[in-house]
Amino acid sequence: MTNVTIDIGNTIISFGMFKKNKLLKYVRISKDQLDLKVLNNIKKNFFKDPKVRSLISSVVPPIEKVIKSFFKNNSVHSVSLKDLLKKIDIKINIKNKKEIGDDRLTNIIYAKKIYKNCVIVIDFGTATTFDVLNSKGVYFGGIITPGIDLSLNVLNYRTAKLPLVKFKKTKNVVGFNTKEAIESGFFWGYCSMIEGLIKKIEQEQKDVFKIILTGGNASYFKGIHKKVVLIDEFFTSKALNYILNEYAE
Repeated sequence: MTNVTIDIGNTIISFGMFKKNKLLKYVRISKDQLDLKVLNNIKKNFFKDPKVRSLISSVVPPIEKVIKSFFKNNSVHSVSLKDLLKKIDIKINIKNKKEIGDDRLTNIIYAKKIYKNCVIVIDFGTATTFDVLNSKGVYFGGIITPGIDLSLNVLNYRTAKLPLVKFKKTKNVVGFNTKEAIESGFFWGYCSMIEGLIKKIEQEQKDVFKIILTGGNASYFKGIHKKVVLIDEFFTSKALNYILNEYAE
């Protein structure tokens, strides 16, 4: 059986193809690139196996509707994530559970499978999110901050003279021109935010946490915190594959 995972984010759509637990193929496209040609290419490259099933995680309902409609019209077997989530026993401390994004809940379920408890999952997407699994294995809540690329774009768009720069890891804290100053401000600013929020969470929870980093910019933060136990940009896709293997019939 081949599993295909589709993670629909606010900016990026990720497609992963798995055999059991092995990731065989992975493609990321901009949400704005999605059209019939792209979907036909995905079908051609990801759905060759006659025994294939797919699972969609989405925070963008209109895009999810388009993909599900395409799958239905092309006889692609799609499993409902919401139906599978009902089978999973995880306590959630969030007031309105309907507000939780599929990706955030999926990440916490997989983090619990791997590490049991005391985990913070930091996901660098359109927004940078922190999700907390406490010492009792309860999804305790989280933090949502502006994402790196989103913030860089807004800084350029809302100012007259500041250039649009690509996010990168910098050696020096102080920049020696405008471009370097922005690069440094974003990298070290986010490093400080991550370190500071982890410290605040641990003080509030009165516990020590393991840290998982995922999302497109996760690899830039390698070595920034001694409590990081895993950096995996494919973590959400692997989480969806885990749920599909464990809970789909």
